[in-house]
Amino acid sequence: MQGGTTIMGNKNYYLGLDMGTSSVGWAVTDQNYQLLRKKGKDMWGIREFDEANSAADRRSHRIDRRRRQRQTARIGLLKEYFADAIMAVDENFFIRLENSKYFLEDKDQKLHSKNGIFDDDNYKDVDYYREYPTIFHLRKALLDLKGEGTVYDVRLVYLALLNMFKHRGHFLLSTENEELNTEQIDIAYQELIELVNRDYELGLECKPLEGVISIISDKETGRKRKHEAMVELFGIAKSNKKANEFLKCMCGLSVNANVILNPDAEEKVPLCFHDFSYTDKIPELMEQLGDTSYAVVEQMKIIYDYAILAGTLKGYDYLSLARVDAYEKHSQDLKCLKELYRKYKTPQEYDEMFRSNKDGTYSAYVNSLNSSDSTAESKKYRRNMKGRKAEDLYKTIQKAFKDNTEDSQVQYVFKQIEEEQFLPKQLTGANGIIPNQVHKKEMERILKNAENYLPFLKETDESELTVSERILRLFSFQIPYYVGPLGKHSKTGWAVRSEEGSILPWNIEEKLDMKATSEKFIEHLIRSCTYISGEKVMPKASLAYERYCVLNEINNIRIDGERIETELKQRLYKECFCKGKRITRKQLCKFLEAQGAIQSAEQVTGIDITINNSLSSYGKMYAIFGEKLKEDKYRDIAEDIIYWGTIFADSRERFQSHLAKYVEQDILTESDVKRISGYKFKDWGRFSKALLELQGCDKSTGELISISQAMWENSLNFMELVNSDAFTFKEALEEKKKRAVSSLADFKYEDLEDYYFSSPVKRMVWQTILVVREIEQVMGCTPRRVFVEMTRNDEEKGDRGRKASRGNQLLEAYKNIKNTEIHNWKEEISAADSSGKLRSKKLYLYYMQMGRDMYTGEEIDLARLFDDNLYDIDHIYPRHYVKDDSIINNLVLVNKAANEHLKKDLYPIPQQIVANPKVHELWSVLHRSKLISDEKYSRLMSRTPFTEKQMGDFIARQLVETSQGTKGVAELLKQLMSGMGTEVVYAKASNVSDFRNKNGFIKSRLVNDFHHAHDAYLNIVVGNVYYTKFTKNPWNFIQKDYARDKKKNHYNLDKMFTWDVVRGDETAWIAKTDKTEGTIAIVRKVLSKNTPLMTRMNFEQHGEIANATLYSAKKAKSENYFALKTSDERMADVTKYGGYTSASIAYYFIVRHREGKKQNISIEGLPLYQKRAVEKTADGLEQYCSSKLGYENVEILCRKLKIQSLLEMNGYRMHLSGKTGNQLIMRNAMNLCISQDWVKYIKKLEKKAETDIQDKLISETANLELYGLLTEKHQSTVFARKPNPFGEKLKNGRTKFEELEVSKQCEVLHQILQLTQIGTTVANLTAIGESPNSGKILISKNMKETDNVKIICQSVTGLYEKEIQVYSL
Repeated sequence: MQGGTTIMGNKNYYLGLDMGTSSVGWAVTDQNYQLLRKKGKDMWGIREFDEANSAADRRSHRIDRRRRQRQTARIGLLKEYFADAIMAVDENFFIRLENSKYFLEDKDQKLHSKNGIFDDDNYKDVDYYREYPTIFHLRKALLDLKGEGTVYDVRLVYLALLNMFKHRGHFLLSTENEELNTEQIDIAYQELIELVNRDYELGLECKPLEGVISIISDKETGRKRKHEAMVELFGIAKSNKKANEFLKCMCGLSVNANVILNPDAEEKVPLCFHDFSYTDKIPELMEQLGDTSYAVVEQMKIIYDYAILAGTLKGYDYLSLARVDAYEKHSQDLKCLKELYRKYKTPQEYDEMFRSNKDGTYSAYVNSLNSSDSTAESKKYRRNMKGRKAEDLYKTIQKAFKDNTEDSQVQYVFKQIEEEQFLPKQLTGANGIIPNQVHKKEMERILKNAENYLPFLKETDESELTVSERILRLFSFQIPYYVGPLGKHSKTGWAVRSEEGSILPWNIEEKLDMKATSEKFIEHLIRSCTYISGEKVMPKASLAYERYCVLNEINNIRIDGERIETELKQRLYKECFCKGKRITRKQLCKFLEAQGAIQSAEQVTGIDITINNSLSSYGKMYAIFGEKLKEDKYRDIAEDIIYWGTIFADSRERFQSHLAKYVEQDILTESDVKRISGYKFKDWGRFSKALLELQGCDKSTGELISISQAMWENSLNFMELVNSDAFTFKEALEEKKKRAVSSLADFKYEDLEDYYFSSPVKRMVWQTILVVREIEQVMGCTPRRVFVEMTRNDEEKGDRGRKASRGNQLLEAYKNIKNTEIHNWKEEISAADSSGKLRSKKLYLYYMQMGRDMYTGEEIDLARLFDDNLYDIDHIYPRHYVKDDSIINNLVLVNKAANEHLKKDLYPIPQQIVANPKVHELWSVLHRSKLISDEKYSRLMSRTPFTEKQMGDFIARQLVETSQGTKGVAELLKQLMSGMGTEVVYAKASNVSDFRNKNGFIKSRLVNDFHHAHDAYLNIVVGNVYYTKFTKNPWNFIQKDYARDKKKNHYNLDKMFTWDVVRGDETAWIAKTDKTEGTIAIVRKVLSKNTPLMTRMNFEQHGEIANATLYSAKKAKSENYFALKTSDERMADVTKYGGYTSASIAYYFIVRHREGKKQNISIEGLPLYQKRAVEKTADGLEQYCSSKLGYENVEILCRKLKIQSLLEMNGYRMHLSGKTGNQLIMRNAMNLCISQDWVKYIKKLEKKAETDIQDKLISETANLELYGLLTEKHQSTVFARKPNPFGEKLKNGRTKFEELEVSKQCEVLHQILQLTQIGTTVANLTAIGESPNSGKILISKNMKETDNVKIICQSVTGLYEKEIQVYSL
């Protein structure tokens, strides 16, 4: 360490950063770890901010908005085509349609009737609905199937077309001729059968599609009988479980998808195409099954949907005929059901079925209750009833008439229920399966008939298309996704225009440069490579990318703990994977046994139940090109096909157009093109071709080799390879990454678009840059070293991220494990999980080890489990060598005595333990039962001591960050500070956490937010010690320093701070001895300070104008809700039209005004939906206050007070967070300051709340003392100035607190501490006689002069601060 203090202006200062997605902790020290001071303040603090929403959330809203806009535009054109003809017969028709949403008194002055569609003298709405009960009745009539040549009113034709334009159907079955036929379905079906036979070994013969569709679409047969018919058709034996489950799924029955796609998996994945909520479950299915398996499910769903569509059409040529038939059947069935209820049931039972909202009733089934009967909860009650599935109604009916089965009507009803055809609905989830082509076919017929009596439909324009043809083009056109948004001012669009003017389906080729647009799509939407900027990623289905994915996975395979030999790995790749099949663990082990590499499957580790990746594209392309695929020319063609197939994923026509050149060159046949265009290529990988072809030097041979080839010739995964000291890939990548970037001072938020960061990380990076920039300005130069740490991942947290699912994981593993005399495993685990006790590492390990000691095999006494003198958690890889706290891979529960005398600090595990048959058997059983991972089993079994290379790797883990987010941030900081001599150093969170725990620097998020600044400071201390000791190359330390003098250059990662750390003239750490306090004394002194600065990002709101929930007129109240459509004054009354609540506030402002006789100064919120109108004029806010708020003598004192602005009231600081009624919602901005001893005690309370395990040091005496301390804090410190002080309430509640059991006292203390947490403070204090929502800070929007309200303006770090008195404005 250096003597003296740091001189400002020189570079000898350190900067520590602790980054998270909602905060950045920072600290600035000299080389002695003393905090520097500027502006009279210690230089450390916390910058807080709201975590950014993901891009996916914003994108989904944007897509919905554009979809609605495009629908409006299409309907606008349709209206334009019909306008003249309709106006000639009814000039108010369109006005009525547009006014149909209004009450009569709010309608246009031209209208004098409540009719919303027809208001002729002899034809009103009631006549229309009598003639056409549903829109499908009208569509059926317009089809004129009998060819009678009936002339229909032009308005009826328009209404039918309008309905179709609002419900166009899906576009998943895009075809060349845009007509629906079985050809493309047949291709998809054949490919599906080939796929499930090849990759999943179902053994199905490809039966004619017609027979399959006939069975699935049969409306007269229930799903179970359909399955029986399918089994008979395919000739499948009952023993073929996979094929049976597949056919069940195709019939709409509920199945376990893993039986078909992943038979070795123990987890059940429910799958049912018939399920009404199937679409909602797709994201979860994708996550559970993975991309490859889910692609099979998608293909199955296409066949199922087509069959269900065939059943829906019931042999009719047009959908409307089937819908009218369903309507009439429903009417007949309802009549029959009512007759039965009148015949066999009481009037009360009749009313309950048809006039109540109970589950399983007819009213619930049709989601409507049009009755004012006494059994109804409210008149005309409708919507959102539970128990409204067909199955619920069917159960009610079957139960009601189970004793009347001799009645022929009952028999009819029961038969219809069995066939799932009783009381069919028109609007069901199955409507989602109807493709655009079905509606289009009907539209073509309607327009063709209408042309005979509506001559304008035959008129042409400059496009040489008739009105009918243009309507059909509009109806069936879908903007290709590679064209993207077409708005001129779109922020996210990339379309390249070749002509100005409106873009329509028939002129898009003229208005847009399609080739340039495709290129722009590639430039904008295809992501850049994770490692090499400027290089675009490859398609996920690319041959080269799939090869990388497979090699990256199988290079992890170990046999008896050792990596698989390269030659054996290559044989496995060629003989198993090159067939294009997915390989399961079972198949892999079978292959290795055949090769003589293993005797049992237990020897194999490094892979899970299945290998997730396959060479499926290779299999598809091999089927086209055969052995030619091994030639470079044909591989390049195959890659080109896959590339453009991914781009044109939703445009079969364009894909086929691209493939046409290969037909002309006699490379592909027309049949090949049809086959290829049926393949699904989608999504993009993470890496570019340039990365996989990156050349590096193999230091052992001196030869250049690509990453891809190195993965083939070595058994190293990608991360191991690029970080390996045996190759120069790391250096090559560093060279590639270099790019010209702005300086730190010039860097803009928009520059982050060039980086591969998610929205939350992007915000975190930008806030970090702002902090670093201000520190650099204050200090006058960049720091010597920057120590960077980001939030730890699950593995580094010792499995904390997986705790939520621990119970489920154990219960799944214990499915096949029998209970013992003393253990009912499932009951014990469920109880421990529900109580939270399973969060304890000891208890979780206890169940992972079936209650046995890992080093002796003996039973562990559960009652004494938490006795630290009896049982211990040991690290298989000793902490001496590596800091690995992974509960999954490295921790075991053992007898403390056995650990100290047998295992000690040794690796490999001593032979005395391994040779114990009881221990060996325990390990094998646990591994077979999936209770311990492959990696843990491999570490237990390995007999090989650590090599120098491994020890170097262990150290490297402490110095090298693996998180892509942290690496990206660090790389950016390096680039922004390049040329300034600043070193950017990774500080591992796990190292800092260990340092905290060993030195008693306990972190409690419940006490305050200072821990962010503390972590930033400790990142400097711990990071610098590691960096100084091991430098950038830990292998040099092992091979040189450690090898030269083991006593002087200690290697014990668990005792890093036990000895001095010195390199050259730099001393990073002085150990504490009897003679010196050491560096730890400085650290303790710094961490005892309560001086961290805290700021919060304030902002102006954009995006959604309100909570998305629309409330009915019955619920909406005029004072708290705002209109459904704010631009329409007639819908302003929310008590008539409903509206939204929780209006988003754009920002706040301060206004002086008169309200009656009273003069006020108030803080008002400007609703986001009013922002545009208000900002149009200079006096917009004044007008808003006068017209909307009803204020007089308006004077705006502060025109914009952003959300999360810092206010001070009577010396108490709070952030302006929201508004409710006439009150403002505030966030606490004052940190609680207490001694480190009390922080330690509070940490034990936190653990008690999390795990329900009570530390033995928790006592009634200590609880009472802490209660007194917290009461004193609320009575005598800054918290007494809080707008809603709690000191007296805590004082009055002490007696009740004293009467509580210790356990309950802990809960109350935990709640009291939430009163002083940073953020929204809410506590449940019912146990001491207070409210369950105590502590929420609400203040009146009207300011009083006596409140001494100030606006506090802070710089990003808080080093600069300005106070503005509100009453001085």
